[in-house]
Amino acid sequence: MQIIDTFLFSEPHEKEVLLIKLILGGDYISEWIIVENDYTFQGEYKGLFARHVIDSDQRFAPYRDRIHIISAQNKHPPIDYTLADVDTQGMNSERRQRSLAREYIIHKYQDDTWVLLSDADEALDLTSDPNHLFFLLEKLSASKDGLVCVPRRRFWYDFDNLWLALRATPMTTVKRIRQAEGEMGMGFLRSDNIGAHGEWKYPLLFEYSYCYPKEAILRKYRTFPHGGMTNEEILQSMRCNHIPISSLRGKKLDLHQDLWMEKVALTPQNSPKYVREHLQSLQTHVVDSNYQQNRLADYPFLYTWKHRTEFAVKQAIKKLFKAIR
Repeated sequence: MQIIDTFLFSEPHEKEVLLIKLILGGDYISEWIIVENDYTFQGEYKGLFARHVIDSDQRFAPYRDRIHIISAQNKHPPIDYTLADVDTQGMNSERRQRSLAREYIIHKYQDDTWVLLSDADEALDLTSDPNHLFFLLEKLSASKDGLVCVPRRRFWYDFDNLWLALRATPMTTVKRIRQAEGEMGMGFLRSDNIGAHGEWKYPLLFEYSYCYPKEAILRKYRTFPHGGMTNEEILQSMRCNHIPISSLRGKKLDLHQDLWMEKVALTPQNSPKYVREHLQSLQTHVVDSNYQQNRLADYPFLYTWKHRTEFAVKQAIKKLFKAIR
């Protein structure tokens, strides 16, 4: 059974997470297909970097013969922040770019080849534990529709900073990719199948989003599909260790665990071996070490008895309605 991995690449600050992806995939990924574009998802010219990043660092040498780069020169339309569908605009640009890999994949691979539809910062870990590969192959073999959503453990801002909101990364057969026609078809295969899923017996897939120096994090937010967040909102999210709360989207901070991140001790149950062994050199240290005290200082209303009680009641009502359905 062949497994390939296709994903987007942006700028040089993604080098270390790209290397982690390749190391964790090891000899079990037949090919990594990188799709890059010389414009950002917000319409800014940036150039192409993937080839230079890979060729200029000898750590990539063991993987170069299994890397294929698709480079495009598509000027994505700038996001119009006066419209209501801000995220849809950026995501459509991403879906178009991701779908550029379709023709290469369907012409090179057989229908039963499995394709991981990922990002540069999402790594399928098949090297930390020999059980991982066999467990994944069992899941793929059991699929009746050519689609498996692999639960994704998410680390943001630093390699030991866990975001509690679980998501998934889809794996699909080439047959399904053949059926995903249109300029965004393959992109929708990804975006329609990344929702929350329960955890598996073995954690196989890890996300290291924004695990960069602070300036690179700010740069990433200025170029990725979900634009419109201010530097102040992003820096505040690092000060108190939560996701950025964008005034543009009208989102409010609450006690729900999906909004918060926590520093954790890395173990074989929650992290890849390579990351644990290299944590000291990988760490970014961008999250304020006093983030828990900062939360109390910056958001005192969240910790009042009244707010905690109201939140608990709302969550209980949601759980009740869910059970009734």
